[in-house]
Formats: sequence, C-alpha cells, structure tokens
Amino acid sequence: MQEIEGLVVKFRIAIDEAKKERRFDRDQRFTNFPRGCCGITSELLAKFLYDNGYRKKITYVSATFYDLELENPPHAWLVIEENIVLDITGDQFKWYPEPLRFEEPVYVGPYNQFYNAFEEQLREECGDCRIDNIQYHSFMSRQELYDVICEYI
Repeated sequence: MQEIEGLVVKFRIAIDEAKKERRFDRDQRFTNFPRGCCGITSELLAKFLYDNGYRKKITYVSATFYDLELENPPHAWLVIEENIVLDITGDQFKWYPEPLRFEEPVYVGPYNQFYNAFEEQLREECGDCRIDNIQYHSFMSRQELYDVICEYI
C-alpha cells in the first residue's frame, strides 16, 4: 500500500507544480485545480497507476452530496482493493461546513465520514485506463493533461 500511496502523492505534487508554472492555462478546468477537477483527475490518476504497473481492479466512483443549501456538490474518486479510497482533490471541500469539510490534498484510506456523506451515482471499473486525445474549445485533451503532469514526475 505504501507504493500506491507514493505514486498517488507524486501525481498530486506533479499537478500542483505544473499548475504553479501555469502549464494548465489553456484548460478551463485545471486553472482552478483542485476545484471542479475531481472526475478527470481520477481518470488520469487511474491511467498513471496502470502505467506504473498496478494491475488490480481500479474503480471510478462518482457521487453527490444532496443538500440544496450547498447546491448538491458532486465529487469523484477512485477505489482499489477492499474499498480503499484514492482521492487527490478532496481539499476542494476545505471551505465547506461539516460533514463536507475535507482539507487533505491526498487521501489514501478507508471510507470515512466524508465519503459516506455522498450518494454514489456511478461505480465503474477503469479497465486498461485508456484516455482520449480529443480537444475541446478551452480544454486540453486528457492525453495533453496527462503528458504535462508526467513531465513533473
């Protein structure tokens, strides 16, 4: 598990460094990282784990916290092995009230109060973790994002 945690931490640090050097200025999502980037970041993290030899099941989870006062915030993360959460964007919730307050930029561990507060909409196995190279207006492709991040690892 330490090896996985090490890879996850490296990936988050690489994103932070690339953002600091303004490498994501062409992408509307990643200019606000970690806010609003949980889904795509989870996909890229799954690919990174796969590319670094992790061949056990990786599950992508998308969920929503239902509270109209908080505008029903969504979140996404990965799950491996026996319900071990991998999340590198949880700190986007550091300004939220409990039970959504979460300040850890990298979380590798069991489900806790934070993750249990969300209602899951999607649970999908990542498979071979291919990513697309499709560019949209004001967004870099997943492949471009991944390549930039990997330059900082």
